[in-house]
Amino acid sequence: MRLDEAKRDHFRKLAKAEGYRSRAAYKLKQINDKYHLIRTNSSVVDIGCAPGGWLEVASEIVGERGRVVGVDMVGVKSLDRKNVRVLKEDITSMGFFDKLKTELGKSKADCVLADLSPKLSGIWDMDHFRQIELCHKVVDMLPELLVENGSCVMKAFHGSDLGTLILRLRASFGRLDVSKPEASRKESSEVYLVSTQFKGLVPARQSVSQEEAPKSESPEDSDEFVLQDDLLREA
Repeated sequence: MRLDEAKRDHFRKLAKAEGYRSRAAYKLKQINDKYHLIRTNSSVVDIGCAPGGWLEVASEIVGERGRVVGVDMVGVKSLDRKNVRVLKEDITSMGFFDKLKTELGKSKADCVLADLSPKLSGIWDMDHFRQIELCHKVVDMLPELLVENGSCVMKAFHGSDLGTLILRLRASFGRLDVSKPEASRKESSEVYLVSTQFKGLVPARQSVSQEEAPKSESPEDSDEFVLQDDLLREA
């Protein structure tokens, strides 16, 4: 068994032993252990929450007085926890955001999680574009969804459109790190954009030239946990 296969098998077995729905729970655990984004009594929105591993972790951290609102177009089996609510919604559908705001009430989230992936076609350029578009949809919502100085964790696929998303997040937050938790498969194209110190506003989408956009380096060429490109080091 290759090292990466052994690691994947380790986190799968660990999730089963510790009662989590998926090994993805350890991705959020490792990110939060490093950045301390979610705390006791926090309000968290988890977009793309199925099958519920991140919901479980967030629920444990925020405690009885915190709350977690999950969103996914796929049904999620109830966690039977008083601090968790789940909306079965497509974030691209009309009326979705109003339903989410109704669930949150007058307050905003302290942390927004977005572990989104489109239905994969197997055509990488198309899948990458669609996944980054979902990320931009979430960024569009942040001014009305996230408190000032709040944080956001967003999964993104490597590819030509990643740089524009990074630039947009950098303009919206005081700090942005590109991370790859140990629980992620090394060969996976996914990275996690960890943004903190939300400024309260986001810039409109705009095209970014190849020279302006940050380089999207391969995970195989990066450190095991934190992946930083040159542009991000300047932040």
